[in-house]
Amino acid sequence: MAEDTDDGASFGWSSIIDKLLASWCDNAKCYEWMHTESFSLFNRRSKQFMITINCLTAIAGASNMIAGGITMDGFQFAWIFGGISIAASTLNILQDKLGYQASSQLHRKLASDWANIRSKIEEVITIPYAARKDCKTFLKYIKADLNKAITDGSSLIPKRIRQECYNTFSAISDFDIPDICGKMEHTRIYISRSQREDSSEQESLLADQ
Repeated sequence: MAEDTDDGASFGWSSIIDKLLASWCDNAKCYEWMHTESFSLFNRRSKQFMITINCLTAIAGASNMIAGGITMDGFQFAWIFGGISIAASTLNILQDKLGYQASSQLHRKLASDWANIRSKIEEVITIPYAARKDCKTFLKYIKADLNKAITDGSSLIPKRIRQECYNTFSAISDFDIPDICGKMEHTRIYISRSQREDSSEQESLLADQ
């Protein structure tokens, strides 16, 4: 649960805001890591497809030029080379449908977006309150960046990478891992000082009964 420190009506920097930003920064690090890993995964698959397609195309073209007109007992070697060309075309179509190249570029962009968000938060929480920008304005814009990045890419992260993220960061004490990695926790609420005092009094009365 979130707790306040001053009960003031003004909205400004406090330890509560710092804890919130630290939580967002932890999430940003996880998302940056997951999108970077996703980029590597899809980029590797895209390259594997392209290398295979190019090799098959080269083999089919070269072999057709060398032995395209040769026949053996009525069997034409050109049929084999034609089959290789068809296989290459099929793989090319499959590559377009799976969209590995497009996915890799999208994950690279999202990883960059999350790195930018993480950097902005780290720049703020590591300097004194007096040197920071207006708290309300900063939270408004950084939250908008967070929402956009989450909406654009969270559902695109493969389940295996989400699990790897949990395994990688769960060992760090008090590290806030995103819910999509399988770690669920209670929603935090704001509790004012007067509410804390009332709650303490009620608990004392119940203990005396």
